[in-house]
Amino acid sequence: MIGLRGGITVAIALILCAALALIAWGAHQAAERTIVPAILVKADRVGHSAVALIERAEAAGIPLDRMVGVAAYFDQLRAANAEFAMMELSLAGGAGARSGSAEGLDAPTVVRIPVMRDGAAAGELAITIDPSVVWQQVAAVLVDVAFIGVVALLVALELVALVVGTRGIEAVAAVEQRVRGLARGRLALYRSGAGSGAEELLDPVDAQVSRLGARHGAAYDAARARGDAALVARLDALAARTGIGDVEMGESRVAGAIRPALFLFMLSEELTRPFLPRLAQSLAPANGVIGPDAAASLPIVAFMAVVALCQIPFAGLSERLGRRSGFVAGALLAAVGYALSAVSEQYVLFLGARVVAGIGYALVFVSAQGHVVDHSQGAGRSAALAVFVRAIMVACLCGPPIGGVIADRLGPSAALGASSVLALIALGAALMVVPKVPRRAAHVAVGVGDLVKAARAPRLMALLLGCAFPAKLLFAALCLLLVPLELQHQGYSAAAIGRFQMIYPLLMVLAVPAFAALADRLKARAGFVVAGGLVSGIGALVVPLYPSVGLIVFALAMLGIGQALSIASQSALVADTAAHSGFSSAGVLGLFRLVERSGNAAGPAGAGILLAAAGFSVTTALMGAVVVAGAVVFALSGHRLSTPSGSRRATRAASSEGSPV
Repeated sequence: MIGLRGGITVAIALILCAALALIAWGAHQAAERTIVPAILVKADRVGHSAVALIERAEAAGIPLDRMVGVAAYFDQLRAANAEFAMMELSLAGGAGARSGSAEGLDAPTVVRIPVMRDGAAAGELAITIDPSVVWQQVAAVLVDVAFIGVVALLVALELVALVVGTRGIEAVAAVEQRVRGLARGRLALYRSGAGSGAEELLDPVDAQVSRLGARHGAAYDAARARGDAALVARLDALAARTGIGDVEMGESRVAGAIRPALFLFMLSEELTRPFLPRLAQSLAPANGVIGPDAAASLPIVAFMAVVALCQIPFAGLSERLGRRSGFVAGALLAAVGYALSAVSEQYVLFLGARVVAGIGYALVFVSAQGHVVDHSQGAGRSAALAVFVRAIMVACLCGPPIGGVIADRLGPSAALGASSVLALIALGAALMVVPKVPRRAAHVAVGVGDLVKAARAPRLMALLLGCAFPAKLLFAALCLLLVPLELQHQGYSAAAIGRFQMIYPLLMVLAVPAFAALADRLKARAGFVVAGGLVSGIGALVVPLYPSVGLIVFALAMLGIGQALSIASQSALVADTAAHSGFSSAGVLGLFRLVERSGNAAGPAGAGILLAAAGFSVTTALMGAVVVAGAVVFALSGHRLSTPSGSRRATRAASSEGSPV
């Protein structure tokens, strides 16, 4: 049973896939009509230019059959035009020159240009077109179209709430929640869907469930009054099995209203991932104090450091401003930062623009997360936070390929301009769909003293420094700096780099729920944290064995699987520490977030320094070694790898707060 929302999603996907298939077919036909003729025209122009040069040399008194350097000249032309398989000059006397070979080509196309002498043909230049190169260019365009199509589908599904409206989404969710519950034999009463417009469907079901709960309660009271222990036990077992008499929280319409705006904003930052290191290198002074690799890392480090430092103080600021106003202010700051980045021609100005964008990003993140927490509770908070994280992860999937294509076709400045526009659209979406609520009195902000006290929690620092910090260190170093720079060095386009960067978030989206449930069922949260560190670290350690694109993909896949193994269990262990250690929960969770964000900043910084001295493979392996060593330290710290881990609900609630940034 896929549910009402699942059915709506499938229907939307089918409609969009059909439309995208039609677009892809049209793109293929257009490519055949445009790219192939364009290459033939190009070959004809290059050939006529070469023949004109040869004819001018002959007119200057150099006989055609005694010209030297013709083959070398043809080699240069072929190097600049990969689709030219062979260039051959044939003269009437049998002399000539040739570069390349046409052997093994399947149905090649030959462009022939005559060589004239005194108005008569003295030979010809034949340019053989390699059809495989032509179709590679066509295929590259189609791959871009296909990925943009997939991304368009994901974007459309994320923005359904803007089209249907949050009330409509809540109505569907409320109906689905009750249908699913009844199908499982659950008779709990759900507190969701009020005011959604689905009361005609919900009220009869809720009334009947309430009557059953009242009858169960009356029978239970009567059995206790009579002292009928057997009946009391049977009624307790019935309540435990069916939830009759319980009240469960459903998804909050107000909490979920921020999802489309959050998705659009996160998408604006993710657009920059494929080309940002390359752009930073191009802006850095040629004879500057720092090398090109450090120059590529510094804007990423500055952005991540600002996000890390602003997380805790901005939590209180967003409460004082109001979550909606905090989101709007942060999105506006980020849009200004992206716009400044787009027009910056000096490295220092570009660095400052990234700092401004980081401040805006931090304010948006804490405001959105605070909005979800403020307007949800219990199991409903778990569901709302899970939606919060899914919006971020889908943005991580969609952003890099889109940003890469824009940077390839229109340039990095255009891509940064698109980020600025997206941030402004997210601002507008927040104003449109997020309800304005009265400002809340700000809680006491987490201070340095709270963080210091939290650091004394038993075994917490082993978890944070052994697992949380290294995990973010490796993620930020590998995904944000090392892989984009290495693929750039190997000649990959920004669009291709963006497609590589989809591997990590795709595996996270698919695997995190399954691994979270499995860790809870096996009661082995600490074991999953250790396993995740070992898997992601080993994936990076093997890169030097045979540096290649295949092992880069392997390292990214192992990172995604490893973090999917550990992130939910890691967050749950921190939540358990916050709940049972006797220390301030806000201090424990604040310290956790600070350590994670510090890892995000330290990863590109360390990788940028090591890259110039040790190279890509060794730097990647060193980062992997840090993660493996941290996992081993945590395993030896006193945590039992298989322990009672509480309820499934706690795992979902804790894990839902994780994010790649």
